[in-house]
Amino acid sequence: MITIQIKRQNQSLILDIQGHALFAPKGEDIVCAGVSTASIMTANLFDQVTNTTSTLTDGKLTVTVHTFLSSHQYILDVFKKAIDDIDASYPGYVIWKESEEA
Repeated sequence: MITIQIKRQNQSLILDIQGHALFAPKGEDIVCAGVSTASIMTANLFDQVTNTTSTLTDGKLTVTVHTFLSSHQYILDVFKKAIDDIDASYPGYVIWKESEEA
């Protein structure tokens, strides 16, 4: 199972993407490949337009957008749409969670 956790803290946005879909064997898993591609593209887009910190380890990507502005929302919306499309084709392999902290 892949878990995508979106946390809003004050002016920051934190994306934690972790886990493995286990849809198919390693190297053949289309769900993992799709989520990985969408996640890396999202991290790169945020990096191009604002101050971010990203860490990537085996099975986990964390992207911290230090100053998340309303004008950045479209990047998150496109990422969510990509994940929703993957989930529609391969249901039950990805969980999306959002939380807001003051």
